[in-house]
Amino acid sequence: MIPQSFIDDLLYRADIADVVGRYVQLKSAGANLQGLCPFHNEKSPSFTVSPSKQFYHCFGCGAHGNAVGFVMEHLGLTFPEAVEHLAGSMGLEVPYEKGADIPAEVRSERDQLVELLTRAANWYKAQLKSHPEAIEYLKGRGLTGQIAARYGMGFAPDGYQNLEAIVDHYASNTLLDTAGLTKTSEEGGRRYDRFRARVMFPIRNGKGQVIGFGGRVMGQGEPKYLNSPETPVFSKGHEVYGLFEARQAIHRMGYVLVTEGYMDVVALAQWGFENAVATLGTAVTPDHVQKLFKQTDRLVFSFDGDGAGQKAAWRALQACLPHVNETKRADFVFLPVEHDPDSFIRTEGPEAFEAMVAQSLSLSQFLTRHLQQHYPLQQIEGKAAAIAFLKPLMAQMQPTVLRSSMLRGLAELLDSTPVELSQHLGLKMRTTEREPFVPRGKGKYRAERLENTWSPPRPAAKSPLLSLAARVIRAPQLVHVCDELVELYEREEKPQTEVHSFIHLLAKVKTDPNLLEARLQHAFNDEVHQNWVNAVLREARGLDDSLDFETELRSGVYQCCEVWFKEELERITAQLPDNPAQLAWYHECMQRFQQLKQKRVNQL
Repeated sequence: MIPQSFIDDLLYRADIADVVGRYVQLKSAGANLQGLCPFHNEKSPSFTVSPSKQFYHCFGCGAHGNAVGFVMEHLGLTFPEAVEHLAGSMGLEVPYEKGADIPAEVRSERDQLVELLTRAANWYKAQLKSHPEAIEYLKGRGLTGQIAARYGMGFAPDGYQNLEAIVDHYASNTLLDTAGLTKTSEEGGRRYDRFRARVMFPIRNGKGQVIGFGGRVMGQGEPKYLNSPETPVFSKGHEVYGLFEARQAIHRMGYVLVTEGYMDVVALAQWGFENAVATLGTAVTPDHVQKLFKQTDRLVFSFDGDGAGQKAAWRALQACLPHVNETKRADFVFLPVEHDPDSFIRTEGPEAFEAMVAQSLSLSQFLTRHLQQHYPLQQIEGKAAAIAFLKPLMAQMQPTVLRSSMLRGLAELLDSTPVELSQHLGLKMRTTEREPFVPRGKGKYRAERLENTWSPPRPAAKSPLLSLAARVIRAPQLVHVCDELVELYEREEKPQTEVHSFIHLLAKVKTDPNLLEARLQHAFNDEVHQNWVNAVLREARGLDDSLDFETELRSGVYQCCEVWFKEELERITAQLPDNPAQLAWYHECMQRFQQLKQKRVNQL
């Protein structure tokens, strides 16, 4: 792993204003800097960078973090990759401790592979200039030299050992095979180039490094596209072509356009759709979707209009199900049968393609259309078969407002109710789903209101509230730290017994912080509450005087508030909210929940 001391030093050296400023245009706003958020589409700036506190925060989408976190989210990198990227920009080498996820010898091999692939990319690019037949082919496809240069396109000439020009000891260089640039014949073990007589498309990772290639034949021949194999630096199920080049356009246009082929990407970019990317000879995977959702909140899939394209779109829908919600959506463009994105935009023009994007089907519309096309929904048996088909699909979705809304629409389509359909689909139910949605009321907590509404007590030994109360006993001057949590509990119509005890204990601490233990030993007449208070006092006596009680209290409050908001979010989604007030409360809870999680992370 990377030593924490190095990470701390890296963050100390890195100026977040410089890091963010490489990708976002920032302007002064008092002591802070402000700009348009790179993580969601907005017209007025809500994205703030604090040079003094060295963090960024978006008041629109809730994105928040330090310099490493920004690099991770913006470039779609893992934590070690983000540290490597940031350190590299400062000329620093990342030290890895023993037992690291990426051993030194593996890192060394990866570095060698990337260096070798970069040399190959430069060589292929140089070959394009000296092969007029390849240049004419690209011109015939409507591409300019600027687009070819933007994507680093090249040409692999015909011939079996052309890459001898870029390496020593070609015949014995096994690293060429590991990089996917060559193959070795079964008979005789002779090494030869994998890519021959093909236009070459270098594939880059989030840092812009070449990690693989796609090669397309210029005339007849199979396969039409040849891709690099799986290597230590390249995995088709994780990478997408063109993402490095498309990042800025994705943020500017507010969505990413996902296609099937390399030529689709460069053709669309030629006509102004520079936000296009492509899967690499494989179906869209959940990893692809997760990587793309780090760049934008909207994915638009545009595959070929034939049967194969329809199947690819359906597989993309399935890959999106675990990741879509009310803020992250997936849409689908269905082109005429005879077209792919490349041919459509060349023959019909960019305005027609833009109109197709505007008319795209949402994920829920696509799913509904699929059911209508494949099941006789006018028959009871057809509805039953459709429900059976839906069961594994809906189980992949998170319990969000989007899923609740989709359940309502599907229930209407299938002559059912949302509750009945949820039961048929095996989705987790809560008894409150059968009750009308009523947001938790505001107002002052009244103990007398709660006398007959207690729930069974929680086991005290595992209770975060008990631990929190014990720390209040040891640091009564900090009781105000719990005010935020008390405000949430005051919303409860039927609070648990422990909550009742906790709030009354805090009230007594505020009234008289002196001689607490003697007073609290007889604080309640009720045995259940008194047992809980006694357990609090026992834990308080065992706490070490050296503890940082303020930090402990704040951490405990954040934890309990997180639990409250999580339960509230589950309650809201279970009750299928459908009016503006309910949705507004849901979004407020979601925002505050995310803020609390970040507060806890910042304390760690």
